[in-house]
Amino acid sequence: MRSSFFIHFLVSFVAVNALSAHPRSTVNGPCTGKDGRAGVCISKSSCDGAGESWVNNACPGTPEDIKCCTKPSCQQAGRSGDCRWQDKCGADSETLTGLCPGPSAFKCCVPKDDKPGNDGDLGQKILKKAKEAEGTPYHWGGGSCKGATGGGYDCSGLVSWAVCQVTGRDLFSEGLRVTRSMYCASESKLKYKKVKFADRRAGDAVFFGGACDCKSNPKGIHHVGLMMDSKYNMWNAFKTGTNVRKDNFENWDEKACPYVIRFE
Repeated sequence: MRSSFFIHFLVSFVAVNALSAHPRSTVNGPCTGKDGRAGVCISKSSCDGAGESWVNNACPGTPEDIKCCTKPSCQQAGRSGDCRWQDKCGADSETLTGLCPGPSAFKCCVPKDDKPGNDGDLGQKILKKAKEAEGTPYHWGGGSCKGATGGGYDCSGLVSWAVCQVTGRDLFSEGLRVTRSMYCASESKLKYKKVKFADRRAGDAVFFGGACDCKSNPKGIHHVGLMMDSKYNMWNAFKTGTNVRKDNFENWDEKACPYVIRFE
């Protein structure tokens, strides 16, 4: 009888210690990948689709198709870093959004001193990125830091995506993604300059909305695009039934709003 009890106790002890040595993981939770790199437990198809590397058996307790996905390098607008959990980035780093697989807390960490010089062409870089979406269908509410949603972009979704891709700044999460919110925000919240329409140049965000009155009728501000020159050519996601494209608004019935937003 004592022998049977001892065997039962020994089996239980080994099982408990095995669980302690290999704690259960969670989907979208942290894991350790190759060479000790930080990773995230996501499906292998999601990892492969993002061009990442993955490790078997590093996410115990999760479904069989969940692997430890790592991304040792990430890059945006000449800035490079690696994907880590946000709380592991360190005080000497900052985070870029939309470059790493898995949940939003798994971010691209780059050194703070690895910033591109402010050479006055940030707006043109944003315009160049937006042009990569040429031909993408218009989709109301479409767009995120990672790209098109619902099969396309709407006007402000296209601009906000391009800003995120070039600068790492997430206007979606900051509440500045909606056209009227972007135009009517104070410069202190916007962190970009507002410039008179007459002084517009390529890369500026141009808006449309009747009187463009932020106090009495902000909802009337309904469209935004990116200036392609200092005249009337604009790159934009225009309306349902069209694709991301170039438009000339010189002869439109509606004039542009009094100010453009300059990304610098």
